[in-house]
Amino acid sequence: MGITIIQYLALATITIYATIRASYFVDELDKKTKISGALIGGVLLATVTSLPEFITSITSTVILDSPGLAFGNVFGSNMFNLLILALADLFFIKHLFFNKTKTGVKTNSLIIFMYMIFLLPFLLSKISNLGYGNFDIRIGIAFSAISVLIIIVYFFTVKAMSEELPDLEKTGESRRSKKEILIKFSLWAVVVIIASYFITVVTDRLAVELSLSTSFAGAIFLGVATSLPEFTAVFTLIKLKNYDVALGNILGSNIFNMTIISVVDIINVRRNIFEVLTEDVDLGKNVSLLLILGFVNSIIVLVALKRRKTENRILYALPSVLIVASYLIYIAFSV
Repeated sequence: MGITIIQYLALATITIYATIRASYFVDELDKKTKISGALIGGVLLATVTSLPEFITSITSTVILDSPGLAFGNVFGSNMFNLLILALADLFFIKHLFFNKTKTGVKTNSLIIFMYMIFLLPFLLSKISNLGYGNFDIRIGIAFSAISVLIIIVYFFTVKAMSEELPDLEKTGESRRSKKEILIKFSLWAVVVIIASYFITVVTDRLAVELSLSTSFAGAIFLGVATSLPEFTAVFTLIKLKNYDVALGNILGSNIFNMTIISVVDIINVRRNIFEVLTEDVDLGKNVSLLLILGFVNSIIVLVALKRRKTENRILYALPSVLIVASYLIYIAFSV
């Protein structure tokens, strides 16, 4: 077990460093263009920082035949991403992060809509008076339709991010050319992808050695590991005072993560991966808890973005404190 933990920590360290480098190049690209920081952070950077979730979800489902890891990874990562945003907000509270962001309301609203779509099967099961292990064929069909619907919503979110106003107050200038920035950004992105693949294999081994459920192992070990890129990116970007790209990265990553589940569901030809939620009662309960808390936290973020700006640090910090509390609640109910 000791060797496995060392491997996990080593891969996590590589992921952190590679993402810090990628974040700096994204910040330079932002200064080179007139494109909205929300779009750069929500699509370009979020795609790269969410590639670990994509690679690990494909690996755990198609290669390891453990879709529970994929569910825990994706929705656990979403929970951890908002925890990252809350912790960064509290750590850099003098920045009054949410007061400075000019984007994110439309995108976050669509995230809330996505959570409602994923929660629909659980509501259908209650309406049909069926237990988690007794879904009929109609519920199975609903799951497949949900995957298609999520992918459609993803394209609407990209459109929403592209319509966000560009940051006209961008400061600083990069001495590198756009070509050089993109090449170096791509090289560090490849490092992130390779490290994330091996993190999946190591996490699966940890779940077995520690006798953990795949969803909990996915939400904690894999979810945290694959969210390390977001962690380092957000802290780096807020430190650079690039608030819209930092927010766009978290929101874009959460949207991309949920789309990952739908893509995996479609390309996994062996079976509908949502069926595992009907076969494993504990997994279904764990995933539903992740979905409910993620839904609530997304509403909290929306409130923080739309509320009247306040200089009172206690009132200002309240949304972030609630998000941290909800993550602790998940840990307490899942251990």
